[in-house]
Amino acid sequence: MRQVILSVCSLALVCSVAAQAKEGTITYERKINLHRRLKDEQMKAMMPEFRTNKQQLLFSDSICVYKAVEEENAPDPFEGGGAPGGSPGGPGGGQRMGPPPGMPGQNNVLYINFSNLKIVEQTELGEKTFLIADTVKVQPWKLSDETKTVLNYPCKKAALKTLRGQEVVAWYTESIITPAGPEMFNGLPGAVLQVDVNDGEMLFTALEVSNKVDKKALKEPAKGKATTREEYNKKIQEMFNNRGPGGPRMIQIN
Repeated sequence: MRQVILSVCSLALVCSVAAQAKEGTITYERKINLHRRLKDEQMKAMMPEFRTNKQQLLFSDSICVYKAVEEENAPDPFEGGGAPGGSPGGPGGGQRMGPPPGMPGQNNVLYINFSNLKIVEQTELGEKTFLIADTVKVQPWKLSDETKTVLNYPCKKAALKTLRGQEVVAWYTESIITPAGPEMFNGLPGAVLQVDVNDGEMLFTALEVSNKVDKKALKEPAKGKATTREEYNKKIQEMFNNRGPGGPRMIQIN
């Protein structure tokens, strides 16, 4: 309980000085181990072990926007199966396998306003786009005195265990005064530059920090059908139930 109260105080303190924060952009690499929870060896053979892409966190004052980076000519990790050169039949001759059912598309946008504790997430599921309205929830971070350096920024360690039992380790820097971080990993006394979920199941690592930001992009997303977090999670569960046993499971933070 004492640690939860400390996290609440930390979030309130950061929000109170958010107006002093320098605007900027943080570019992350997100690396997901797609094989970690798969038991079906045939499924493993049809997809690469890791899926890697770049994400950007844009922040100014108490607002942040998190989204994928558009990469020209980026290789499709689901093209041609898991083996180099595609499946038998020649290089690149394998059949294309799309993302597993239930995994959101790559055009998600996460908008967070820490002043009024508002979250709006624009996300794809199947061929539909949804707008999920939510509120910023205080996460029970346990702060540590352990330190390390990420991109020449001195960082401190924080850890939490989610409601789903996931073990999360984050490294944040007080040199960048914003409570923001990749995806829903936020609420710390500084920008989060690195996150490890379940010991390598999902990794976020900052690749670049810039003091410039596209202010036009710092706006609330408006494309999609309005829904709640509960309704959206039900849709995901229905898709997984239709997938059958042994299918992949998403990493979610609740």
